Amino acid sequence: MTPEALELEKAIYLRFCEEDRALCQNTLDAYDQDLVSFCRYYRTLGSDFHFDSDTTLAYLRFLRNVKKAQPATVRRRMVSLRAFAAWLQRTGRIERSPFQNLELDLSLPRRLPRPVDRRIIVNTLKGAHDAEVGTRPRKGALCPERVSTTHLAIRMMVATGVRVGELTNIRTSDIGDQGKQIRIKGKGNRERLVFVTNPRLLDDLQRYLSLRSSLAAPETTYLLVNKNGMRLTEQALRVRLKRLSKKLGISPHLTPHRFRHSAATLLIEEGVDIRVVQRLLGHSSIATTELYTHVSDASMVSALQTANTLGKLGSEYA
Repeated sequence: MTPEALELEKAIYLRFCEEDRALCQNTLDAYDQDLVSFCRYYRTLGSDFHFDSDTTLAYLRFLRNVKKAQPATVRRRMVSLRAFAAWLQRTGRIERSPFQNLELDLSLPRRLPRPVDRRIIVNTLKGAHDAEVGTRPRKGALCPERVSTTHLAIRMMVATGVRVGELTNIRTSDIGDQGKQIRIKGKGNRERLVFVTNPRLLDDLQRYLSLRSSLAAPETTYLLVNKNGMRLTEQALRVRLKRLSKKLGISPHLTPHRFRHSAATLLIEEGVDIRVVQRLLGHSSIATTELYTHVSDASMVSALQTANTLGKLGSEYA
């Protein structure tokens, strides 16, 4: 298969994923990015090469040894390529998938989640509040600054555990019961409900919605907006958190996913049933949620100090 033919088939495959499989835009973008990477590599090989097992193994070595890609990136690239190859074979475009009978070790080292420490969450919320609330938007800007967008976003991530893409894609039409429940469109286009139960957060969300409705650009239907009244993007929120981290001296810098970890960890530490946490986070497998059942060092020290088992023995020899 020529590089030109491969790129054409990639475009057809992505259209199939969008129209027939109804995959969400985030997934489509990820597939596109992964397959573009392979197509670029394939083009450098010249016309004497084929999309076969040898080429696939060479691409894997290229990712690991030349590009020095992270294990998670390597795994995603290869998984996307394997799905593409399976579709090519299933639709008769190639006789045999290059992954057939090919054993690849794409396992990832198991890492514990890295939630944000409680104290840092508090300091971050204060910093986000002080940085935006009460400031004057620049001339012609449209933004509900009286309720800080960044401050609200952080609180929603900590309270509900939503992913950054899920959060920035919430539309006003997804919010029901006066802000108490929000319909989330997650991975694989799966929908779930998350609930806002904290009274102060609920009050601020309602005020944000009220102010946003009069200030957001007419064509904007998303909940979170920037200073131009347009949708606050994932990248923009990441940049805001990075700047806030630098300002507050937080290292490593804060990321949206760490707040998701915090949401799960805080709920587990408060004794919430793991199945409830699984449903809230939208995990398809409870094994993923079980990663959060570890007890943080700070919580362990606090619990042991409170227990003080030796001190409570009531003996001078203890």
